[in-house]
Amino acid sequence: METIADSLSIRMSNGTTLLVPASLDTITTYILLEQESWFEKETEFLPRLLTPGATVLDIGSNVGVYSLPLARCLGSTGKVYSYEPGVQPRRLLENSCVLNNLTNICVLGHALSNRVGRASLAPAVSSELRSLTETSSNDGETVDVTALDEEERIHQWGRIDFVKIDAEGEERRILEGGQRFFAQQSPLVMFEVKAQDRVDKGISDAFCSLGYEIFRLLPGAPILVPVIPDERLDTFELNLFAAKPDRVSRLVDGGWLVGDEIPWLPNADARSAALELLRRQAFGPALSRMTAPAVGSPYHDALAGYAQWRLESSRPSERYAALRFSHAVLRQLCGSQNQLEWFSTFARVAWDLGDREGATAALVKILALAKGNVVITQPFWPAGPRFDQTAPGSNIAHWFVVSALEQLERAAGHSSMFVQPYINLDWLRQQPFVSTEMERRHVLRFLRGGKRLAVPRRLTQPAIDHVNADLWRSGVIPNTFVNQ
Repeated sequence: METIADSLSIRMSNGTTLLVPASLDTITTYILLEQESWFEKETEFLPRLLTPGATVLDIGSNVGVYSLPLARCLGSTGKVYSYEPGVQPRRLLENSCVLNNLTNICVLGHALSNRVGRASLAPAVSSELRSLTETSSNDGETVDVTALDEEERIHQWGRIDFVKIDAEGEERRILEGGQRFFAQQSPLVMFEVKAQDRVDKGISDAFCSLGYEIFRLLPGAPILVPVIPDERLDTFELNLFAAKPDRVSRLVDGGWLVGDEIPWLPNADARSAALELLRRQAFGPALSRMTAPAVGSPYHDALAGYAQWRLESSRPSERYAALRFSHAVLRQLCGSQNQLEWFSTFARVAWDLGDREGATAALVKILALAKGNVVITQPFWPAGPRFDQTAPGSNIAHWFVVSALEQLERAAGHSSMFVQPYINLDWLRQQPFVSTEMERRHVLRFLRGGKRLAVPRRLTQPAIDHVNADLWRSGVIPNTFVNQ
């Protein structure tokens, strides 16, 4: 394997190791150090969906946050074709293939567009943000350009099962250059719909004109749901999926996609399950002294809807309908009273539904209300999913607040690289129950700002939620040193 100077080897929580630039201004480097996974929810979904033997196109693969995990799950009979025109990320990806013993990735150095020729890859602070331009500059990188139809002619792929397109504004031209491909093939396609702060609705329209339907992934379960035409997307939604009716039918049959939407109202079984599910959680015993909501009350019915959503044996359409019901009821309740438990449950339901704006607003409200005396009297779901498996001990109010504030730090932005904190991370990182990620977030903000810091002891110790302790101990992370 070629040794690449100024690179870091970071382990992801899914077991993949990536080589990335040794710069905290690089988005991938910062986020993988911070979260030990890529921040997009689709990275967990796709390895579960795709089966060994599948063939995948990763258009705009960068250093391989999608390509490498997918290659691992596809096995020796599967294949990933990774398109990355930038020399630096492509070399890192090639070396990561060797590092992970993956021989089923074909790394290709072309940019995809609607023509064959050459273009310039514009400079950017981070390689993830580089885009094609016809204007050459001294800082730009000249790259070969090709079209998807031409690539299919050359490689004679056969059936393609999945295509990812993340090309910083080049998506529609890629579709233009792949008219024959998308007409003859029927892959599931994931495409970036938002680059920077701009949503490009034209990409969805272009897919629809080719006979595809549009879907989004729910954050709370591996389920795709329809995107209604002219539906306003949550501002945090970055990627959508496109599929033809035959692929849609197969996904519905496999339990991966909601077909027809159905109405849902709680029945006696759902209402009975509402509190029983809460009792089975690690925090359940702490709720035993609380006042249960009246059977059939709006809050009880909202809990029943969420319990139905959590029932994996139910059909995706029924689960989705119940989640939407719970969300609608809780949104109305939270608009009428400042009840901490309702806001926490709503934040959890909104997160699972993909209403991240609503979840963040509810968590900000908890932050404001928690400055006073925190009294918890009703059963609730913790705002952060991680806390389902965390027993609160004797101080449930403190556990409640830490859950909400940790989730607010995660929900308010895709990464601490992009947003200023709502909360005091120096305080939060020292609280019981809090994850190691909060420590990493606190430190990385200072490191990226140029401050030189000793690595906190917690980051030098391996843990279930901290798999890069050896990297932090090594002293190679920019601006860090390790006390002996």
